[in-house]
Amino acid sequence: MKRNRTRTGFTLIELLVVISIIALLISILLPALAGARRVAQRVRCLASLADVGKQFVQYGTDNNQAIPGAPTTSGAYLLGESTAYGAATQIWDFQGPIAQAAGLGFTLPDRNSPDSEVAKRFNQLRGYYRCASNKFLSVQFGGPQAGAGPMVSYNTCRYQLFVGADRPGSPGIEKVPSNHNEQIPRNWGPSTNKIGVPSNKIAVADGSRYATTTISPDYDLSVNASFGGSFSDTGAHSTFSRSWDRAWANGSRQGVDARFYSFRHATSEPASGAPGDAFKLNAVFHDGHAETLGDLQASNPNLWLPQGTVLSTVDVYDDTRAAFGLNQSFVTIGN
Repeated sequence: MKRNRTRTGFTLIELLVVISIIALLISILLPALAGARRVAQRVRCLASLADVGKQFVQYGTDNNQAIPGAPTTSGAYLLGESTAYGAATQIWDFQGPIAQAAGLGFTLPDRNSPDSEVAKRFNQLRGYYRCASNKFLSVQFGGPQAGAGPMVSYNTCRYQLFVGADRPGSPGIEKVPSNHNEQIPRNWGPSTNKIGVPSNKIAVADGSRYATTTISPDYDLSVNASFGGSFSDTGAHSTFSRSWDRAWANGSRQGVDARFYSFRHATSEPASGAPGDAFKLNAVFHDGHAETLGDLQASNPNLWLPQGTVLSTVDVYDDTRAAFGLNQSFVTIGN
């Protein structure tokens, strides 16, 4: 009499089928999980920038609507000094002043402290104001040595921080040179009362100071650092930007696509050289609201420059000129 034999295991073919199915499921799920993680980081960064926006508004409320991070506002006491002490680590530093205004309790160095105290405060600030998607390190270029650490996550637009040529008694370092492509109004001073509609103007955005397609991020803590120092730059419309380099969106294939540094909030990682708006950044506006913008969308010069600024379009990115109808040699920025 034959007995039925009960099979207790899997054949090799069945095991291979099961393994193949598991591998297929993993290949499907991993990108979704990675995308979910990137979305979560974007939301966390957006919340952080919203807090920065509140601190910006609070600073303006306490200081006659002045914009922090300017050589004539929060950095004024440093002009002519050889070393940075106090809330601001340099004349362009907006983070120290808004942290102090918000009562965040950072230890302030005094006038007799060494450069190491300035470096210590800089490291506190770049760690506290850090985007969740900022995985990049920056190293010293100039000024006090603060070691390798997180790239400064958020940058302002320096053309909001200069003063116009007709402002009396202003040190020349703050005035826009006559050969710049962005000529702010002659009586301009860093104030939200003059900038235009606050909800239309970016105060702070994800940035990557100082980085290009061929230069990795670095910082300059010199008290009078040029071109916006470690915290500020021209807007994302300009081919001179070293915070928002969009060269690869406009046909360049030199070095790396620098949008990975600053426009770091796409749901999935874009390919190098992807067209405009494939990369995303977060920005907070002068009224305190925060948005996620595509890299092309964020290159609209009206978002960055004070109303009445006369912009030469010769060094504006090609796709930016096409997208926003900048067909003339000079355009005047609206509100």
